Amino acid sequence: MSSVSDETVPDRVREHHGKPYLVPPVLLFSMLMVPMVINCFFMVYSLVGWILEGRDKFNWELEAVTVAFRVAAVVLGWCALQLLYAQWKRLPSRHILRISSYGHIVIAVLMTLSVIITARL
Repeated sequence: MSSVSDETVPDRVREHHGKPYLVPPVLLFSMLMVPMVINCFFMVYSLVGWILEGRDKFNWELEAVTVAFRVAAVVLGWCALQLLYAQWKRLPSRHILRISSYGHIVIAVLMTLSVIITARL
């Protein structure tokens, strides 16, 4: 038998500002990690183009623009789904899912431009 009564155990759902969670924490973490991981890969991929030289740069340029557009499409699609989910759940406009989605869209567009500029040099 436990020495802690049921009344002293915190209600983790209501502990968040006295209201239930708008998005379950595990789902929120998962939804925030996907575009972060993809954009980190994308950033490394685009920065590699700036340091390669010679034959390696030529080989990188052969597929770089195609990869950039495909990765950007995945990020844009994921962020669009996140924004639709946020709209469906009626999350506030300053919720982390909305802010993160807009931020990752901007990062994906900037990384795509970086790859295009690097491939054209």
